Amino acid sequence: MRDALAALPVRDEDRTGYERTKFKHWVDADKDGCTTRAEVLKAEAVTAPEQGTSCRLSGDR
Repeated sequence: MRDALAALPVRDEDRTGYERTKFKHWVDADKDGCTTRAEVLKAEAVTAPEQGTSCRLSGDR
């Protein structure tokens, strides 16, 4: 297993072509005012973002 993992190529992240506006499917499944995207950003942030009205998040990126 270690040999197989070591054999995997590692590349720098490439965000060419990414446009957030193409992903309009985010929903507020639990009806708390935050979309799934915002929920994940809050849960996985190294430094928690500040949450404003309508679940607008701000902070370091």
